Amino acid sequence: MIHDKLANLMYYAPILEHIDQINEVLATPYEVGTYQIGRLSFEVAEYVPSSFSGVFKAHDWATTLVIMLEGSELFALTYAERSKGAPKDDGGWITVEDSPIQTVVTAKEGMFTAFMPHEPYALGIAKENSLSRVKRIIILLEPSYNALQM
Repeated sequence: MIHDKLANLMYYAPILEHIDQINEVLATPYEVGTYQIGRLSFEVAEYVPSSFSGVFKAHDWATTLVIMLEGSELFALTYAERSKGAPKDDGGWITVEDSPIQTVVTAKEGMFTAFMPHEPYALGIAKENSLSRVKRIIILLEPSYNALQM
């Protein structure tokens, strides 16, 4: 996981593919919905965070980049080993249930978090006594070469 200020995102260009297209995403209007720019698929969501559901998700081969546009919420992570052998859908999403929380980070406006492949995370967790709305972008950074296509 990488958790940093959005202003520092370009410093991670050597390890985050399609960084040039991320700038295109950031230049678009932030209307709620699902979009595609080049090889990047992304979703803009606005909601009120809720309690932790107990379910983590991870992607099999892509990095998930979350950019906070408004508000703040908590992200929880569990052990990467828990994603091994866990059920996976046709899109490569892995579901991890019944796993302890290893780390919690506070995601705030103007920050980004990158979850690497097989790194289970849970988003949208409310901070204690918080009912404020948040708005975020989730970008799926698929590698240029997908080993699953072999």
